[in-house]
Amino acid sequence: MIEDDILTLKNSFLRIFLFVCVTILIGQVDYTTQVQPIFYNYCLDCHVAVHGSGALELDSYEYLIQGDSNNGPVVFPFNADSSLLYRVLLRDSVIVPNEPICCRMPKNADPLTIEQQTIIYNWINEGAIGPTVSIQEEALKQSPVLRVYPNPFNNRIEISYKVIEPGPVNVSIFDILGKQVKTIARVDHNIGWNSGFWDGKDNAGRAVSGGIYLIRLQSLERLEIIEKILYIK
Repeated sequence: MIEDDILTLKNSFLRIFLFVCVTILIGQVDYTTQVQPIFYNYCLDCHVAVHGSGALELDSYEYLIQGDSNNGPVVFPFNADSSLLYRVLLRDSVIVPNEPICCRMPKNADPLTIEQQTIIYNWINEGAIGPTVSIQEEALKQSPVLRVYPNPFNNRIEISYKVIEPGPVNVSIFDILGKQVKTIARVDHNIGWNSGFWDGKDNAGRAVSGGIYLIRLQSLERLEIIEKILYIK
């Protein structure tokens, strides 16, 4: 018990030290350039879904702040120590009493580095400020950002998408029930047009049935575009 208390104190002092250092060196943590890339690279394998499903979604600031249907809000601005989003990063490294989550996050993966944990910790304690309106408005001025042809399609559909700012882009196919069927692209892109295609097969190479599907484009600018397509077999 004493060893656990000492370990907790050591981690607390380390985080306070890093909090001061990061604040001095880089100032206020920016959600767009510092926090969201962590979620994108380490969390979206599980925490991305069709909005409104009730699960915790980390690809959107608005849905992150709402939390999930099981735990409610997972972020309490100005109080990282009480925020479940931060607390689940600490399991296996410090004692987290009465935690409703059974395992450390990211699940089945290496823990986030102390620096990454500190970025999230500082961001929450600074008020968990989201993306600025000006960035969103500037992103929305860029149009079009997603094109598909032909639609409806039979054997293959061409997918073209425009990247507004360099960074990670996720283009995926979902069925009408919200289940992800195929990942078209999940890589870093430079500014400009990029392209891919879908041949009516899932990630395992199995042919899917005909019907209505959704192409979803999610980029680092938080710009989400969904295009409905019709697959005719």
